[in-house]
Amino acid sequence: MIKLKSLLTEIKFTKPNFEFEWEEAERYPTIFPDKSTWFNAVKNGKVMNVNCDMNIQNTDFCWTESEPLHPGKVKGVEKQIASGKVELPIVMKHNGKYELIGGNTRLVGLSKNGLPTKAWVFEV
Repeated sequence: MIKLKSLLTEIKFTKPNFEFEWEEAERYPTIFPDKSTWFNAVKNGKVMNVNCDMNIQNTDFCWTESEPLHPGKVKGVEKQIASGKVELPIVMKHNGKYELIGGNTRLVGLSKNGLPTKAWVFEV
C-alpha cells in the first residue's frame, strides 16, 4: 500500500454499512440468527481506537507475515484513505473477546499507513 500519511493529516471515519456487512455477520448464525438481531446488536456500538493488545481475532492487522489482501479491496481502501473518509471496520466483543466482523482490509490499510486504527465496536 502507498504511504498516504504524509499526504493526509486527518481521516474522517464514517459509520459502517450494516446492511452490506450482514453478509459477514451471517457467519455467526448462533449469535445473529436473522438481520433484525444483527441490527439490534450493532446499533449500540461506538467508535473506538483498536490495537494489537486487544487480540482481535479474524484480522491480519497485527501480523507482519499475513496472507496477501485482495488487490481490488486494497485499491478501494486506498481510495477511501486518499479521500479522507474511511468506513469503520466492525468489531464484536463477545464473552470478553474481540472479533472482527467486517473491514479487515480497511483495518490493515489504516495500520500500514500509520493512520489511526478505529472501529465500530459493539458487545453481545
